[in-house]
Amino acid sequence: MSHERAEQSPTELEVLISGGSMGGLATGIALADLGHTPTIYERTTGELKSRGGGIVAQQNIRQFLTQHTDVSPESITTSSSERQYLAQSGEIEHSRPEAMVFTSWDALYRALRNAFPEEDYHMGEEVVEVTSETATATFEDGSERTADVLVSAEGGQSSTRKQLFPDVTPAFADYVAWRGVIPESELSSSVRDEFDDRFVFYQGTDQLILAYFIPGPEGSTTPGERRLNWVWYDRLDSVDRSAIFTDTMGTERRFTVPPGKLRDPIRTDQLERAVETLPSVFQTVVTETPEMFVQAIYDLRVPEMVVDRVCLLGDSAFVARPHTAAGTAKAVGDAVTLAETLSQHESLEEALTSCNQTRSAYGVQIVSRGKQMGDDRLNLGS
Repeated sequence: MSHERAEQSPTELEVLISGGSMGGLATGIALADLGHTPTIYERTTGELKSRGGGIVAQQNIRQFLTQHTDVSPESITTSSSERQYLAQSGEIEHSRPEAMVFTSWDALYRALRNAFPEEDYHMGEEVVEVTSETATATFEDGSERTADVLVSAEGGQSSTRKQLFPDVTPAFADYVAWRGVIPESELSSSVRDEFDDRFVFYQGTDQLILAYFIPGPEGSTTPGERRLNWVWYDRLDSVDRSAIFTDTMGTERRFTVPPGKLRDPIRTDQLERAVETLPSVFQTVVTETPEMFVQAIYDLRVPEMVVDRVCLLGDSAFVARPHTAAGTAKAVGDAVTLAETLSQHESLEEALTSCNQTRSAYGVQIVSRGKQMGDDRLNLGS
């Protein structure tokens, strides 16, 4: 980094953001509110769609909505007041009071998307290479753009991270997450009552399933118009990972087989396992879900989040297991910290160094925590 650049004041910066999902949008909104000029580039050409369904709406997410958008957190969140564990018989094994707040990926995405200027959000433009010293992005069409800072919010399969840290690779766990959402209107009243105002779990041998209500596809939180979101962690054991992650077109995927792409034999086997091993209420939820899908569970961490003028953010830098309920909250926290440190330091170099230290330490901590939680809950310590 040149002396002139190192001493640049971190005010009214031009910032290129690669990736227009949660982390990219939160970064753009937070920076714009402080007087910077962020521009987001999203490689997809159509509307972004959720592959996760439900999100635990941690406090920092709700605070971000209140401080940076016109959307009231209460309008796009559901809640529960009890955590409940079932026995395989369906009887309540134990329960305790616990306040939790949830939202859906699509409801939160819409809130953030509407808070960022349309003219500064460019779809169908993919960053394929970066020059970290000059914060220059090279796009798929060969064009280049240079700014003061370049933020990679490209998610777990970030091409920028792969360029900067080619030796950093995902460490896959010995289990996967089967997932799905089902409209509340399609559930019987008895099933709805089991989950209303409750965060419900069943922990069996080498498996853990949970479910909670989230807003409906249009964001409604009215009872009867919501969706039930479920996640089923199941150990692979002798199951062939490549068979599970080969989709209906015969393509082997590394990280997820999205809704509608799961092969019938794989879906049938998992439905049979649900009937054989889960409490009846979870059997019903899983078997009546229109399109279940599967995600790989893995850990990922980078040695540094900042390289020269490039900042890795969210899952581009650290991927923690979903037990932590911290994926979206971590990305929002990264975005807020970056914006705050730019306001707190006299030079851009100092600000980026501070952000790197603070958020890298948190990333290491949350990845380790997620691994420990997964090992404990699925008996993977041996």
